[in-house]
Amino acid sequence: NSKEYSEWRKKVFERDDYTCKMCGKKGGNLNAHHIKSFKKYPELRLKLSNGLTLCEECHKKIHKEIGRGK
Repeated sequence: NSKEYSEWRKKVFERDDYTCKMCGKKGGNLNAHHIKSFKKYPELRLKLSNGLTLCEECHKKIHKEIGRGK
């Protein structure tokens, strides 16, 4: 919840025009998803290129797939 992380989220949303990159839904409850794991790649946590805007539903789907090894 750092200032840097908040800025990263904002920049991801702005770049993606507040639109889910999976389903195309605009606005609503959005998540800034780390393409490469937040935990495994600390050096990429605040890289704009490592972020993706997802709606809550798509964010849950992508984490279920990751959990299944897809």
